[in-house]
Amino acid sequence: MNSPRFKAAQIIGDAALGGVAASVLNYYRFTDRSRWQFDFFVYRHSSFDAFVNEIDPQARIFIMPRLDTKFYKAIPFLKKQFALQSYSVVHSHMTTLSLFPLYAAKSARIPVRICHAHSTFNQHSDRFWAKSILRPFADRYATHRIACSNSAADCIFRKNASLAEILPNAIDTRKFCPLPEPQRQSLREKLHLYGRVLLFVGRFAPQKNLFFLLRSFSYACRVFPMTLVLVGTGSQEPALRKYAESSGILDKVRFQPPCDPLPWYQSADTFVLPSLYEGLPVVAAEAQSVGLPCLFSDQIDRAADLSGHAAFLPLDEKIWAKHMARPLFPFSDGPQSVRRAGYDIRTQAHTLTRFYDLALLHSVL
Repeated sequence: MNSPRFKAAQIIGDAALGGVAASVLNYYRFTDRSRWQFDFFVYRHSSFDAFVNEIDPQARIFIMPRLDTKFYKAIPFLKKQFALQSYSVVHSHMTTLSLFPLYAAKSARIPVRICHAHSTFNQHSDRFWAKSILRPFADRYATHRIACSNSAADCIFRKNASLAEILPNAIDTRKFCPLPEPQRQSLREKLHLYGRVLLFVGRFAPQKNLFFLLRSFSYACRVFPMTLVLVGTGSQEPALRKYAESSGILDKVRFQPPCDPLPWYQSADTFVLPSLYEGLPVVAAEAQSVGLPCLFSDQIDRAADLSGHAAFLPLDEKIWAKHMARPLFPFSDGPQSVRRAGYDIRTQAHTLTRFYDLALLHSVL
């Protein structure tokens, strides 16, 4: 007879397959699910649900009130569910908003309460003042801290940064790998991509700085013909489409709805991410594993260069345009580079549940 699994509540919030949700799913896909079950607390049903069900049909998805606007409703809801479900671990991926679910977890007497820092923030961040006010309290009710990088730990935990476990946003390097050139060219033809192709994958949100990207691209494509593919969606999509049309570049910009980004990585020439702030994004590891040279903003953690093929650029449109117009070519040793950097999920999969195991052991000693 199988022993009951330990249960961990993963507090995700907006799970429309952003980087945080993708990272947690990567870990769950390769973790020992005979011992651990993850349940997920999100704001709404989305395509995320199907991915969870594919990994583990017994994993549960709870719809919770928003922590940013209805924390006074979310706290009692979470406290009740945490107690009813008998979780061993509550793992909050909400950065500064982790104050609220971890308070509910402490009230429900959950023994292991984790505050996870997935990103940095700065004065350019949306809701900067709210995040600044909440930051000193984010880990107040945590028993443990995790961060995706040292800079994320420093930003969120400050004096407690040295206490944080660094857990990389690891990926499946067997999946995200380059194609042989004949197959790559065939894929490009199938996707109707010709000439130089620049690629962005992510949310169409202020943090990603996509209007800057379009302005830079409009300069670059005057110098050298190219296509910009934007894979994703978000609140800014209508305005981005309108801007591309008014700038006369709509025929050079491909808006691709959320999907498996692998074919787009494998058919592009350069990956671009001009974010206003980031920790160490999953897409950076995916792009480099496929062998794409990367243009990152200088607001992104330098540790995101896993391959030696990334440039960190100041947010100046002419500088970005110049680099976009330079000949950059995919490289062949992407998976090996990402594995050497410690970002392969098959190597890292045991790390999280081992962390849970040790934390639970210490909680009873």
